[in-house]
Amino acid sequence: MSGPRVAIAASLLAVVAAAPARARAQSTADPTALLAQAKVSFDALDYEHAVAALDVAIVILEGKPADDPARKPLASAYEMRARSRFGLGNAADARADFVSLLKTDPAYTLTGQVSPRVVALFDDAMKATVTSLKLAITPATAEVRIDGLLVPAGATMPIAVGDHVLTAKQAGYRGVTQTLSAAAGQPAELAVALERVSSVLAIMTVPPEVEVVIDGVSHGKTKPGPPPPEYAEKAAKFGVPASDVSQVMLVPEIAPGSHAVEFRRDCHVSTQRRVSVDKPDDYVLDPVRLERAIATVSIKTNQTGASVWVDGHQRGAAPLAIADLCEGDHLIELRSATGRFFKRLQARTGDKIDLQATLKPAFAVVSSFGQTSAINTDVRLLIERAFEPAQTVTVFAPAADQLKGALDGQQLKSDWIAFDANKRALGQSAEIGAPTRRELTAKIAKTFDAQGVASVSVPSNLDRSRVVLSLLSAGSAEPDVIELSIDNPESIANAVAQLDRTPSLMRPSIGLSAIDVADVEGAVVTSVDANGPAAHGGIQPGDIVVKANAQAVDSATTLAALLAARKSDDQLTLELKDRAGAAKRADVKVVMTPRLIGLFDQTLLVNRMLLDLRARLQAPGDPLEDTVIRLNLAAALARVENWSEARTELQRVKLPDGPGVANGTVQYLIGLCSDKLGNRADAEAAWRAAVASDSLISEDGPSVKELAEAKLAELQRRAR
Repeated sequence: MSGPRVAIAASLLAVVAAAPARARAQSTADPTALLAQAKVSFDALDYEHAVAALDVAIVILEGKPADDPARKPLASAYEMRARSRFGLGNAADARADFVSLLKTDPAYTLTGQVSPRVVALFDDAMKATVTSLKLAITPATAEVRIDGLLVPAGATMPIAVGDHVLTAKQAGYRGVTQTLSAAAGQPAELAVALERVSSVLAIMTVPPEVEVVIDGVSHGKTKPGPPPPEYAEKAAKFGVPASDVSQVMLVPEIAPGSHAVEFRRDCHVSTQRRVSVDKPDDYVLDPVRLERAIATVSIKTNQTGASVWVDGHQRGAAPLAIADLCEGDHLIELRSATGRFFKRLQARTGDKIDLQATLKPAFAVVSSFGQTSAINTDVRLLIERAFEPAQTVTVFAPAADQLKGALDGQQLKSDWIAFDANKRALGQSAEIGAPTRRELTAKIAKTFDAQGVASVSVPSNLDRSRVVLSLLSAGSAEPDVIELSIDNPESIANAVAQLDRTPSLMRPSIGLSAIDVADVEGAVVTSVDANGPAAHGGIQPGDIVVKANAQAVDSATTLAALLAARKSDDQLTLELKDRAGAAKRADVKVVMTPRLIGLFDQTLLVNRMLLDLRARLQAPGDPLEDTVIRLNLAAALARVENWSEARTELQRVKLPDGPGVANGTVQYLIGLCSDKLGNRADAEAAWRAAVASDSLISEDGPSVKELAEAKLAELQRRAR
């Protein structure tokens, strides 16, 4: 025997040796490879190895259920083994295989070129093993099985000799199970009429996946089609292609009487049919067609490219037209790196909705504390609704399930950033230190594509309508708080106004400072910016401003109010008196100078200010305005003790030397941040630069020179 054949033989012997163990364990080996291997050996007339492979394959196939499609090759495996055994001179076992084959498939016919002696052996086995069965089952649509295999309800078919179990069933009829015997040479006949016991309702829908509700009870959804041919023909009569129709849903045991059948599907108009059942029978509804129930929404926005979300699913980028908005309640959101827009709306079929979406920096309400459960609805949603009129920021409540998932992921409770009106931490918030809170506010804000987070607390058992809203920008640990009554429109309006308060970062100026002096009518000039409009107009310290554009100026306050109403490049004609009382006149042009706000103003919502300033820097504008925005952003960051980011922003601020808010102001703040970060050398250098300046910490003072000198003295004391 050649080398390859020896290898094949050895392989087959190993397979044969393992076959009993595999059979006992109902091996999951794939018999397909064994059958292919056997076919190669059979075609090469190597019957011994063919039988060896077939023995294993047949054991595996015989172990599969009768109705398993994977069992189908069993009959052809029997044939190949019978013919292989015949080739080996083993006619008895060959005939036994033909008998097994015909019991498996009584209608089987031999394949390929077969010798007459094999055909004769097969025919002899067939005479002893197969007879015919004439079957008539009523109704003809019943499901009929013999020995578990599906057969036609009415036909004459070959059947193996012996005892068989027949089952027949159909919805609305009593099922039948009975034994039939088939004898060799004696054709068998069997007629069975199923007994009708109830009515059956057959339903088809266009489209599928439609929920069927009968008399208020759901019976599930129709499944994708197509339906059986007899039902497809019925659908075709109504002009409905079979590809559009669902499978047939059979609802058995429909009681006598009138029934309401309702059809529901998302994004479709629900419809209803009535069915009257007067006797046990099959009732078939015409295909039920549901029309689409959709509206269209056109979304325009102030931020092109913002992502559009509908009910938590991203739909594209703005501007966007959505032509398939389902009828019902929806949440429309627009999200960007700097802002958020949301709108809860109800869409009705055929509505054409135009939405102008203005994105604003957003606080996500992600914490609640106190007697919130005593309020009938989610208090976070009440806050969302109360602050919807806000013009500068968006306050929104993330979905409760999404919020729970986000907090669970960080092992946080619902009160993780709760505060009272005095900014005292409540609940779990009291257990969280400032560094951890900064980290968490940044993480949770990012989770909800927001620029900040918020908490709502109901701290009083006596007045549950009185709530505290706490606001923290992403990365902040120190909150802003707003107290309001959620059932009081005036209180809500005041809270919204407080949230929307936006001080100007630039102020009109003519380059002078003035004060009131007792018994002096007018504004007394105390200092003049050497490079400002007043100096260019010849105004000097000690001059008294008595009129501006022919309007009397009786005090420094009057002059300040007059200036506050002016715009850049406005012209003013000032009438003055010098130190000697001589009249003089100066024409000056109004310029805009920087303001620093938020550093000492405790009434300002610094967290809201952070959101606003960060958003404004995303769209670069006038260089001077941008540097003033950055200066105020740094001051706000310092207020929430984010010293590192504050210093980074200050290092990008470029202001000239001079009086008012200028470079000396910047240097003082850099020194403050450096000191807080533990960098003594940088702090000292910055404060020495501030000492050499004429700048103020804000438009109204005090002098940064005095503040910086005090800080340098403090450094010296610490060094001792």
